[in-house]
Amino acid sequence: MIAEGVETIEQRDFLLDNGCDEMQGYLHSRPVKAEGIAALLMAEQWGRQE
Repeated sequence: MIAEGVETIEQRDFLLDNGCDEMQGYLHSRPVKAEGIAALLMAEQWGRQE
């Protein structure tokens, strides 16, 4: 299950507690133009390696 429109920590926590671990929304990121997706993913990957 993928949840859309997650905007608050409370919503995220509710979803995680109920087995949903795929979500999107303003809590995670503002909308990104197609041209910016690669940079966003590379920055996310870089942050996980530290």
